Amino acid sequence: MESERIVAEASGVEFESLFEPRPDAMSDTVRWTLRRWLRGHLNRPHPQLGRPGPVCPFTGPAIAKRLVWVGIVDGTDIDQDRMRTIVDDMVDIFPTLSPQDGAGSALRTTMAVFPDLTDYDMIDTVQQAGKDQFVELGLMLGQFYPGCAEGGLWNSDFRPLDAPLPMLAVRQMVGTDYPFLVSRPNHLSAYLKQFAPAVPSMVRTDIAERIAW
Repeated sequence: MESERIVAEASGVEFESLFEPRPDAMSDTVRWTLRRWLRGHLNRPHPQLGRPGPVCPFTGPAIAKRLVWVGIVDGTDIDQDRMRTIVDDMVDIFPTLSPQDGAGSALRTTMAVFPDLTDYDMIDTVQQAGKDQFVELGLMLGQFYPGCAEGGLWNSDFRPLDAPLPMLAVRQMVGTDYPFLVSRPNHLSAYLKQFAPAVPSMVRTDIAERIAW
């Protein structure tokens, strides 16, 4: 789908490409904050990261190709049901984003941002509830918010999910996601289905149950 804006069917949230030129871009505090965080943090190395390279190696190419989509949900009148509806919309929207195949497809990212939300536990709850569904579809659902204490893969003292705004983000599962999925058999089975499709499903399940920690 080639469109600058997409209106989600169930929630009515409007998603748009974050890095498309906009006349009012610099006057929009939320979008400006997101751009600064993506460019100045995720796209740069960090001394506590525990490995060389930027915090997220996919961020720079995604920005360059304008493949970061964002839906901003203003206000405090939001509950878990509303947030789950938005997440379900993201499941529907993601496959329609271009490019849908090739190397560029792994760079697509969709974010639902809740700038006025202060109950960050809701972000964690919805992310945990939706993770299985997303992994089964070959997608990753991540939670970000100010002060998120989840440790990094390479350094447990690093806080990669600490962000200036609360949000839920969706991206394509990639081969390097293995460490995030190996601890649960159903997640590992979905990973193998994505990256080893020639392996019979019964064998994938057996491998996942044997390997998962």
